[in-house]
Amino acid sequence: MSKILNIRLPASATTTQFKPQDFNQLKEAVQQIVFQLNNSYTPITSENTLGALSWMSGGSGGGAFSGHVRGFQDSVGMTKPYGMFMDDADQSSAGVTSENIVRMNTPIFGSCIRVEDDTKLYFDYPGQYQINVSCQVVNQSNEIQEFELWAKNTGINYPLSNTRFDVPARKSTGVWGHIAAAISGIFTVTDPVTEYLEMAWWSESTDVYIEHYAARTSPTRPEIPSVILTAHFLSAETNDG
Repeated sequence: MSKILNIRLPASATTTQFKPQDFNQLKEAVQQIVFQLNNSYTPITSENTLGALSWMSGGSGGGAFSGHVRGFQDSVGMTKPYGMFMDDADQSSAGVTSENIVRMNTPIFGSCIRVEDDTKLYFDYPGQYQINVSCQVVNQSNEIQEFELWAKNTGINYPLSNTRFDVPARKSTGVWGHIAAAISGIFTVTDPVTEYLEMAWWSESTDVYIEHYAARTSPTRPEIPSVILTAHFLSAETNDG
């Protein structure tokens, strides 16, 4: 409740003529008010706050805005950083002895995370970030070929981040073998000014590369990006010593 129920005071309380029963009635009225204050009274401002929190968190009683879509304020005083990035072009292999860097030339949405030079993922705040990346890999050869995908921290290979994939041989001339090579991990940022994340890949044949597909019809289907990368803030704790 947000209001104190009206308590009827003695009729003679506004006069100078008091009777013993008037004092008893007044005493009982005051006791009821104190009881309500101690047990059931909630200020209107507090009720409004609770109602707003219930609405924002998707409480009972109908549709509500989900705070997880927009992000709540953390103790560091910011909305949780997030981002989704894609690439809309083929990415060919530089050779069987060369490292290739994954490009992400199409920002979809995000906050406090950005891509520079089409490959470098920068984060505005220190902390730990969940990274998920998927590459549409194609094999034009008639043999199974190896493809590897790993992470780099500011140009240095991230330890134990590599994953191997075996890409199927082509089905026939013009019908290639395909896989979606996907990995995930946690990237720790201690210095947002200098640190950045890149994804690297290698294939044992130049017939294996990352491919983009145009939109198709019958039925109508959206285009397939060569790369999809998502990132979101996990914790301000970097576990740095």
